[in-house]
Amino acid sequence: MAKTGDRFEMPDGSVYELTAAAADTGGEFVETEFTLPPGSVAPPPHVHPDLTEEYEVRAGELEVMKDGSWATLGRGQSASIPPGTLHTFRNRSGETVRVRNVHRPPARFEDYIEHIYRLTRERGIKGARDPRVPLYLSMLMLAYPDTLAPGRARERIALKLLAGLGRALRLRTDISR
Repeated sequence: MAKTGDRFEMPDGSVYELTAAAADTGGEFVETEFTLPPGSVAPPPHVHPDLTEEYEVRAGELEVMKDGSWATLGRGQSASIPPGTLHTFRNRSGETVRVRNVHRPPARFEDYIEHIYRLTRERGIKGARDPRVPLYLSMLMLAYPDTLAPGRARERIALKLLAGLGRALRLRTDISR
């Protein structure tokens, strides 16, 4: 189980540091600080069924899509994404971006991030271009529906197809604890 201070370095070079675990906030929220280098993998547009997500840019520029509209947030700027709102984020600035990120309530967000981290490590995934990455990420996203879900039919269809292909290839998302 993830705890405050855990640091998850992903194959694309992004880093998620757990700055306040749900257990330390009485289950009220989970807070991470993530660092996205140029070219890091952006999550597909998604929704959080029952939680609000907040971004506060600490360094660089973060592009945030909310309900189909993109906005660029600079240092000190923030955005709040209400439950059920289609959104995603990306770094296309050419510089590393650092963001404070809060999920309120936490759902299982810290478990999801830890699962991605451990799974990619255990399967020997070294970079974002590994062809297994979209398969595993699709399988994992569908395994955490209370935390995040595909936001539109095109993402639902694509994720289900990729997850199905992963299962057909006998990829497994279980990890050692």
